[in-house]
Amino acid sequence: MESFKLDILIVEDNLSFSLELAILVNDIGYNVIGPVDNAKEALELIYGRKPDIILMDHEIKGDMMGIELGEKIQHLNIPILYITSFGDDEHYNRAKKSNMIGYLVKPIEKISLRTALELSVQNAYLKSKETGQEKPATNNQFLSKECLFIKKNGTFHRLAIAAITYIMSNDNYSEIFTSDGGSFIARTPLSKLEEMLPAEDFMRTHRQYIIRLDKVDVIELYEGFIKIGGEKLPITRDKRRELSAMLKILK
Repeated sequence: MESFKLDILIVEDNLSFSLELAILVNDIGYNVIGPVDNAKEALELIYGRKPDIILMDHEIKGDMMGIELGEKIQHLNIPILYITSFGDDEHYNRAKKSNMIGYLVKPIEKISLRTALELSVQNAYLKSKETGQEKPATNNQFLSKECLFIKKNGTFHRLAIAAITYIMSNDNYSEIFTSDGGSFIARTPLSKLEEMLPAEDFMRTHRQYIIRLDKVDVIELYEGFIKIGGEKLPITRDKRRELSAMLKILK
């Protein structure tokens, strides 16, 4: 299954706490990048690994503090979950200006971290909706420009849109099939997924199916089916002309 757990970068100058934090993040079900304790190494990982979320202390080693680093990378729009020993308004208000999506005060319990990370993902989506960068979604998945984030067992997984071959409806659930032969269950009706996915790449060919156009291997318009990866999928009569136009079929 071509899905990936979210990558969380940890920037924390306290070695023992950063290791504890890494264990918690792994236990919750996400991948850890780092930990690192300074802005220089953090920037290398940010540009090199492109984390989904940054867990960062206000006070880190080097000339640049955590909030200053957050301000420096604000244009990247990476959600930052700040960690601090201080609960004062001054730190909080400054952090708000640098893509802060959450704020945790030490010590941190696993349940608090899990909740904060989950809210970070959802709040990042809501923030992007306000700027018109993303499309509507449900509480269990949302769409970025290149990925669909699906919540499974309390953890968000990143599924590349380019890896989706077709989607099959099953009542209020949808099964998303990928190019590696795997599949993923989403608690979302097919109609909602149809709204979320890019219309230039996907097409509703049947009340139960959405296909990715560039994954079609065989087309049998007269018999009313197509093949994707060896799977025979139906196409309704009223969709055949539309499919022909979109795929530029030569006669």
